[in-house]
Formats: sequence, C-alpha cells, structure tokens
Amino acid sequence: MAITKEIELSNGVILNYHRVVSVNNITNHASIIEVASYTNKLKRQEEKNAIENNENMDVLIESEYINIPYDEDLNVISAYNYLKNTEKYKNGLDC
Repeated sequence: MAITKEIELSNGVILNYHRVVSVNNITNHASIIEVASYTNKLKRQEEKNAIENNENMDVLIESEYINIPYDEDLNVISAYNYLKNTEKYKNGLDC
C-alpha cells in the first residue's frame, strides 16, 4: 500500500511514491506516523530487493515523522486515510 502524488522538495527533487513505514502510539500522549517517500515505485522496489538480497542500493528516501493527537485505534490503514486528508497528500492516489 502506498500513495502516489508528485511532491517537490525545497531542493527541487520530486518524490512520487509515499508509504507508511510505521505507526507508533505513545499511550494517552501522541501518535506518530513515519512516512518514507521515493522518487518512484521502481526505487522502492529496488530498496526491497537490496534488503532481501543484502546488497547495496542507490535509493533516495526522504523520511518524515508526523505527530498527530493520540488515537488508540491508529493503524497502517487509518494512517493512510489520515494522510490523504492532509494538504500535502490530498488528491494522492492509492497504489
């Protein structure tokens, strides 16, 4: 599962593929969504293959940690739904 949407960084790099890496709930305090963004889906696949085969890779990964109010029911699916309702990922497509 991922979101595809073109997002340009301040340095001009364009990211098109965004996935939730982790969801962390700090009980009664906060929820944190970790998002990894890639230039495209092929680079994500390159990362997966390199990890599986213990090989080097040349993949740009932009990580972001999004703090939201505590949600005891937050999971990967609800994290994607949350992201798609933010300005940054609004109108992104499921992939």
